[in-house]
Amino acid sequence: MRKNRFLFSITATALITAVFLSSCTADRANSDTSLQNSSASSASGSLNSSLRTVTSVPSGEISDKDEFLKGIWVDENGFVANFSENGRTAVFDEQTDEQTRKSVKITAQDKDTISISCKDKNYTAYHADSEKGAELCENLLTAASGDWSMCEYGYAQTVEIRKFTFLTSLGNDFSGDKITVGLEGVKLRNSLFESDGIETYARLDGDKLIFIFSYGDMVSSCTLVKKDSDEYNKLIDAGSAINGVWVDPDDLNTTLTFFAGKSLTVTGNAFKEVLGEKFDSFSGKAYDISAKYKSDIINVYSGDDTLFSIVMYGSDILAVFADSNDRYPQILFYRKNSDEIKRAKEMQKLKKEKADLLSAYPDNDNWLNNAECGDILSLADKDYIDKCVQNGYFTAGTPQELASFVYYVNTQPVEQGQISLVLTADIDLSDYKWAPMGWSGGGNSDHPFSFCVYGENHKITYMTIYSDYSNAGFIGWGTVCGVFDLDIENAIVTGDDNVGVLTGQAIMGNYQNCHVSGTVNGSSAGSLLGYEANCDKENCTADVEVNGKKFDFLSWNEQQKSEIKIDDPVTITIDESYTVTRPEVTGYSNLGWMVYEDGKEMLHRNAENELSYCYFGNESGHSYEIYLSAYVKGQYVPISNIIKYTVK
Repeated sequence: MRKNRFLFSITATALITAVFLSSCTADRANSDTSLQNSSASSASGSLNSSLRTVTSVPSGEISDKDEFLKGIWVDENGFVANFSENGRTAVFDEQTDEQTRKSVKITAQDKDTISISCKDKNYTAYHADSEKGAELCENLLTAASGDWSMCEYGYAQTVEIRKFTFLTSLGNDFSGDKITVGLEGVKLRNSLFESDGIETYARLDGDKLIFIFSYGDMVSSCTLVKKDSDEYNKLIDAGSAINGVWVDPDDLNTTLTFFAGKSLTVTGNAFKEVLGEKFDSFSGKAYDISAKYKSDIINVYSGDDTLFSIVMYGSDILAVFADSNDRYPQILFYRKNSDEIKRAKEMQKLKKEKADLLSAYPDNDNWLNNAECGDILSLADKDYIDKCVQNGYFTAGTPQELASFVYYVNTQPVEQGQISLVLTADIDLSDYKWAPMGWSGGGNSDHPFSFCVYGENHKITYMTIYSDYSNAGFIGWGTVCGVFDLDIENAIVTGDDNVGVLTGQAIMGNYQNCHVSGTVNGSSAGSLLGYEANCDKENCTADVEVNGKKFDFLSWNEQQKSEIKIDDPVTITIDESYTVTRPEVTGYSNLGWMVYEDGKEMLHRNAENELSYCYFGNESGHSYEIYLSAYVKGQYVPISNIIKYTVK
């Protein structure tokens, strides 16, 4: 997104945000006409007929608090200063230190004229209620008529100014709201800003209209630019921002080359394939263009026709789409020399080297481009995959053999439980960039890991995964999977969210005799597991730092649950037939019966409309625990006492 040249202070930002995000009530909308009329009469009446009377003119330097100064003072550009019992607001007070503010010198020339000096600036100002001041205010209102643009909020918010009314349409990109703001002389009608205690004034600076805000001791400003002025045209010209060669990493033959925002050459087929028939003959041509900002969108024109629209992400990524009103579908482009394009070129070269593997086991769901793939493709071996697929299971005792399994489960449409992995030796991954097994690309490209890994008490050491995606770990996204008798030591796993050494997101998993150590970084991050739901963890341990701190839990969810306190637990009871009964419960959602057998979770049953329940699986000689759970602060936690019993 483009960085604007005019930055607001906190006060100015809050004020303009209030304007843009305020809802326009019917009463306010209906008052537009009356406001214009009242502003006009007020401006002409108060500024031309209410001339002040001064009995004496002070000599020498004047204090801010002197009664002579009370009111608004203006010059040929508009507002200069306002003096009141609350202190001074002036154009020269913004972003100046206290010493500079105190060094301002004010002297009177006559009853309606003062001289102000501040550092290297000098002003000759006239009282707004004097004849000269009224004339200058009138001139400001005339000069301010026209269309202005709010720099900080993009150029879609155009403000029309009519004489006597700073008018009708401060628009909001996010809704149809509009608001009317009155301008009397150089002072804005503050009541319509809905910001108590803020004084606001206007001043011209060439092709710029400056608002000066005063709130307590703070003075700040924001700037509008005259529409179609040289300054405006310079600001909305996006040519310099997009200048250069841009490449689609998914199709390196698709490029956009901008020459100083004046001309464009296009290559590649992605435009037609992604953006539609409109771009059937778009590629292979050169265009004379202009590129203009409209809010955060850049529209690229050829003459009067819009070729396409762009949104920039930082300075090195741009998204191209056909219609500025609909940003999808879109093509992402990166600068030619960016790291992303360098990686894409390396991948293209690697794909040529691995043509036999990709032909036999194609990456139809585009895992290599839509997820972290590390060094897996370079290590994977087609002949070894052939052998293991024929056997019906994989074995792995080397990085190459393990990578072959990772490639296979991440690219092939394998049914749940159809394949498994057995480790035959310890595996050192210190020389490689690794990648998770199981990933989500959305829709039909989802590839959860739903298989079993048998570690056979072997260990995997120095596994390193750096991913920009969610679900990072030895297993990224695991559903109904099992891992048994496996150690992972000295791992480093970094991801976006759902991050853990063994599994990033674990749904209904079974983990037995698994031990991990290392460091994990990301959100929803844990040690053994990141995010988990309905998982069994038996004889598992973890010695892991998570986001730089020692982590005393096996998963992120365990840590979250430990911080949830139930102040008034529900009391449940059990009878001789092992039927558990709860009272009516309010204030909780997603009530459920949780049943554990011999320490292992057996059932999570909906209890929303069920006051009593008898577990169907009670067996002689087994011990059970039952409690009532609810969804609290994003986690399922006990909200009742825990009933324990053994079936005789």
